[in-house]
Amino acid sequence: MATKTLIVIFQRGGMDGLNALVPHADGHYYDLRPAIAVGEPGSADGALDLDGYFGLHPALAPLKPLYDGGWLAAVHATGGPDLDRSHFSAQAGMEIASGGVIGGWVGRHLLATAGAGRSGRRIRAISIGTALDQALAGSPDSAAVASSADFRIRSREPELWEAALPLLHAGIADGYVAQGERVFSVLDAFRELRPHEIEPAADASYPAGAFGRAMLQAAQYIKSGLGIEAIGINLGGWDHHANEGNALPPKLQELAQGMAALRTDLAERFDDVVVVTMSEFGRRAAENAAQGTDHGSGNAMFVLGGRVNGGRVIADWPGLQSAALDDGALRITTDYRNVLGEILSQGFGNQDLGSVFPGVRAASALGLLLG
Repeated sequence: MATKTLIVIFQRGGMDGLNALVPHADGHYYDLRPAIAVGEPGSADGALDLDGYFGLHPALAPLKPLYDGGWLAAVHATGGPDLDRSHFSAQAGMEIASGGVIGGWVGRHLLATAGAGRSGRRIRAISIGTALDQALAGSPDSAAVASSADFRIRSREPELWEAALPLLHAGIADGYVAQGERVFSVLDAFRELRPHEIEPAADASYPAGAFGRAMLQAAQYIKSGLGIEAIGINLGGWDHHANEGNALPPKLQELAQGMAALRTDLAERFDDVVVVTMSEFGRRAAENAAQGTDHGSGNAMFVLGGRVNGGRVIADWPGLQSAALDDGALRITTDYRNVLGEILSQGFGNQDLGSVFPGVRAASALGLLLG
């Protein structure tokens, strides 16, 4: 049976969900953003209508066919109700996803499902980068790999060192032995399966830059049969306090192109993949004097996959009238942990969400995934 893989894209900097997933039928939106609002559907550079109320920013055009095909769903007015508006603490809080517990939410998910026929696999999760994402922390089966092509022992005699290093590690404290064994396990898997040599599908067009390379690498891991259950990918550059009309579209285009290329590249394997996007907070409802937006609250998340119950925007919409705002920002009506929890339970067989998100109140089902 194919391994199911969760891909978590963290948009670091606080994406402006109101300009990504545009509430074009809420008239207050245009009152609050006279200079930077995305135009109504049908206007020049207007929003791409989804359901008569919400639309995609035109830079997210590569996502529209995925939405129309039923593979993409969006959830609006989401966020962490206990998080502040500081980038660093909000990002850490969102990745830990519950106060007073150890590790991150993906790490705890891996621990909760370790006995489900997976215990023999040493590496179950990879952060694509030089450091382990906080969300993946807490599981001994997680690793950070910036590039599978460059993950090797650099020596004139690598085979000699690969044989000798495990023996050297055997005499060190247990924690270091386990860490060393994980490194050697990854080395062995990369050498055997050579994921970096797998070419993308001819019609899969990944964006240039680090994010596009990370998305390609994620597809290579999945297609190689490496058995990775979770992949963390970061896309920074979302903190647009000024000139958002020019700064936001390239980031949205990069995100959309990477997600669309992944779907094309994975082809028949797409049924075993769920991609979820998240960002530490949204932006304030009103534009500022620099034609940007300041730190806010509620935001939008996208969920993509072959078994996603897509073609829908899910929103308990609070409105953008002044009385409905949370200190000038979109009010959170859906806890982002309920979005993640439903993905883990319905898509990845986790029946112990209490250990992943302790203290989080159960909510009405969102219906994100098909049976």
